[in-house]
Amino acid sequence: MKLNINSEILNSSLDYISDILPSKPSMAICGGIFFECQTDYLTLVATDLENTVKVSIKCEVKEKGQTVIPGKQFISLIKHFKEEEIKIEKQEKFVNIISENSQYSFIEMEVEDFPKFPKFSPEISFKVKGETLKDAFKKTIFCIDPEEPRPQFRGGLLDIKEKSINIVGTDTRRLSLFSIIFENIFKKQTKVLISPVLIKKMISILNEADVEIMIGKNNISFQTEFTEILKDGKKVKGDIMIVSQLLSGAEEFPDYEKVIPDIQKSKLSKINREKFLSSLKRVSLFTNERNNKIKLCFKNNLLTISTTGEIGEAQEKLKISYNNEEIELAFPPDFLIDFLQVIENDEFIFSFTSSTKPVLLKPEESTFLYVCMPLKVE
Repeated sequence: MKLNINSEILNSSLDYISDILPSKPSMAICGGIFFECQTDYLTLVATDLENTVKVSIKCEVKEKGQTVIPGKQFISLIKHFKEEEIKIEKQEKFVNIISENSQYSFIEMEVEDFPKFPKFSPEISFKVKGETLKDAFKKTIFCIDPEEPRPQFRGGLLDIKEKSINIVGTDTRRLSLFSIIFENIFKKQTKVLISPVLIKKMISILNEADVEIMIGKNNISFQTEFTEILKDGKKVKGDIMIVSQLLSGAEEFPDYEKVIPDIQKSKLSKINREKFLSSLKRVSLFTNERNNKIKLCFKNNLLTISTTGEIGEAQEKLKISYNNEEIELAFPPDFLIDFLQVIENDEFIFSFTSSTKPVLLKPEESTFLYVCMPLKVE
């Protein structure tokens, strides 16, 4: 195996797989990166046994072949190279990394021991814009609690309906939902649960390119393209594919649509996102673990935000659009701040029916919504 590759291209490609490499692998071979050279491209594979990432990039291949070398150390080494051409070649049981003025040799790991790339028969496959899917994952992951004892709440739900996909996250106290609408009809409707590790990974790699999603009985895969631009302006394209095991518990996921308040039967207010977020951050400085509560009082186009804590009191008033009876609600500040930090709209709708029932927050004309339970007002 011999190849020549630009260190910047290699470094960028390694970024896509570095966080999949386990720090303490259950099998030593999983701490390695699998290399495969074919006619004019290099394929890199890393796995933690639950998630497997494969990256393919074009390069100058002198000799085809395969090898596995220690992953973390190799990544650290490549990060220290300036942009330059490097050679990677396998000689007996060593893999040499050669630049103009240096040479490093890794002892090869056993290629035969490296787990085979997962293959499965997809029951459903479709394409979606990468930016749309990235936005959906960013707006739902903050509601997922991977430490939740009940397995159905440890991941994000993909609910495939006839002409849409609902991506849902909940920790039982709050819920976020992002709907992606499709023109074509899905012949099969299903629900699957994916891990937060996978969701975070997809957020980091998705771009404007389309992503192909395939769902099988026990696995899900995402495949997309990426483009790296070198300092000289040259563009290098590559492909990335992630295969992940589905989590158990999708069938036990609650009927989330039942907990979404009917906005037509709610009291509505319209609030400036940036002003509300700034006020919440300032007032929340007076909360702590023992008193993690902020009160909101809606009255005559005015919102009063307040709290009382061990170090003192805080209160701010904000002009809003609200013409209904006075009502007071209470929330942990993070429940509101987390939502406000993932939307980009100048204004959003805050709707409620009472101080003890779920409230609904959503940007106008958006397929994203957020539901959370208020605390008891004392």
